[in-house]
Amino acid sequence: MNAAAAIAFPAAAAPAASDSGCQRPAAASWLRAVSSIDDDLPDAFRQAMRRVASTVNVITICVGGEPMGITATAMSSISMDPPSLLVCINRTAAMHGRMEDVSHFRVNVLHRDQEQVAQIFADRKHQALRFADGWTVDCERPPRLVDAQASLLCRRIDHHRFGTHSIFIGQVEEVAVRDDVAPLVYINGRYGGAS
Repeated sequence: MNAAAAIAFPAAAAPAASDSGCQRPAAASWLRAVSSIDDDLPDAFRQAMRRVASTVNVITICVGGEPMGITATAMSSISMDPPSLLVCINRTAAMHGRMEDVSHFRVNVLHRDQEQVAQIFADRKHQALRFADGWTVDCERPPRLVDAQASLLCRRIDHHRFGTHSIFIGQVEEVAVRDDVAPLVYINGRYGGAS
């Protein structure tokens, strides 16, 4: 993993024993608890999520012959039977409203050598570069990144709005995988790799 993305925590003192025999964690100067009544909770939550490594994906759809895509890290498997997953899309994203109406979407899991693809789909200024090279785009189905770490075609079966995002649930209908396992990950505001 990218050295700049590593998270280091100071060494904590050994836990102290309580009268009940349970171990009490030692106080750490770097630890600060924030509760739901604290105005700092949203920022603390953001900082906590920066410490969670996430695989980088490009979610694609095709609407009226127009391919669309967005970089997303909020993707997770749900079930093996039936094979299904979820993706979360910000409700302010240009693609959000279209996702509510399509029958299928595709999750293109990016390989560590595809950081530029992630950046192109994360920035609306680069929209003209999207799907220019390395994609299968016929708009009968959502676009597939040919050399993706993995590509999963999903039938959209449900979605739920929650807070700033919508959760889209898809049942997997087709899978393609790249032989080497080296996904692109995002942690602490930086791209890195995992193997």
